[in-house]
Amino acid sequence: MSRFRLSGTLIWLPLLWLLLWSDASWANVVSGITVAIVVLAVSRLPRVIGDPDEDTTKLNPFAMVHLGGFILVKLVQANLAIAWEIMTPGSTLAVGVIDVQLRTDSPVSALVVANFVTLTPGTITIESTGSPAKLSVHVLQLHDPEAVRRDVLRIEELCVRAFGSRLARAQLSEQVAS
Repeated sequence: MSRFRLSGTLIWLPLLWLLLWSDASWANVVSGITVAIVVLAVSRLPRVIGDPDEDTTKLNPFAMVHLGGFILVKLVQANLAIAWEIMTPGSTLAVGVIDVQLRTDSPVSALVVANFVTLTPGTITIESTGSPAKLSVHVLQLHDPEAVRRDVLRIEELCVRAFGSRLARAQLSEQVAS
């Protein structure tokens, strides 16, 4: 990490800490600096103790915006579906659990996909096993299991494009091509 990035991080992390506490006391300033140093030290550990040629996460801002837009649309759709279910008489629930095999070994992507699934009303990730991860997803409106699988795999694809490593992107390209 360059000195410029390191000093910038040591400035904005304590500032963020102060904003979270809404109080610029000496104790909060010192604890913010301490937290920043600990976060930087822990985030550097894999590079220090791991393989220096290890493939690291690469951020793509345009793909992150695309991912955010997709998630926003899915959140609105799920909220409207749940609201409609609550407000109309009768029940159209088709509750079930579906397994979705992810295509990359990226633990970060698996974590983010599982959290996005859980964030969406009407779905929750109940288990994640293996590498590549297999997610077990509980769905309230499981009318089309293949559509649910496609949505979860689309979230994985967008996550890998947004912040996946070169290895994860290669795995995804390989899987999509076959």
